[in-house]
Amino acid sequence: MMNYKELITFSIIPWINVLMLYTLNFFKIEHTLVGVYHELTMLPSLLFGCIFPVLLAIKFFRNFFTPS
Repeated sequence: MMNYKELITFSIIPWINVLMLYTLNFFKIEHTLVGVYHELTMLPSLLFGCIFPVLLAIKFFRNFFTPS
């Protein structure tokens, strides 16, 4: 399984992508490439942004409650 640093990185990067896309939308930057990028990355970003924090929590609590 991944270490904590990788899980935290992969938990934050998808949300940065979502933030960037909605910032471009807020400032009404509507180029064709931005639209294509939005369509190709929005769903994977949301899915990975939800899955990796759950995996991080599972790993943390599994290590926290495991007797040493």
